[in-house]
Amino acid sequence: MAKKKGANSVKKGKKAHKKTVRVKVNKFYEVSGASVTRKGKDCPKCGTGVKMGSHKTKDGQVRYACGKCGTTVWE
Repeated sequence: MAKKKGANSVKKGKKAHKKTVRVKVNKFYEVSGASVTRKGKDCPKCGTGVKMGSHKTKDGQVRYACGKCGTTVWE
C-alpha cells in the first residue's frame, strides 16, 4: 500500500497574530504652524523630490542611500 501523506508529520498549531507597527509620520515630516516641510536629504543625481534613506553604522557614521538611482553618500 502507498503511504498516506502527512501521516507522521507534526501538526502545526495556530500562530499568534503579530501586532502591526504604525509608520511614524513625525520622522518624515516637520509641521510648523500652517506649513509642512519634508525632512531628509535630497538625492544629488535625481534632484528635488527624491529623498535619500539614512542608515546608521556601528562606527557612528551615517550612510545616505537613494532608492531610485542607488547613489550612496557617507557623512
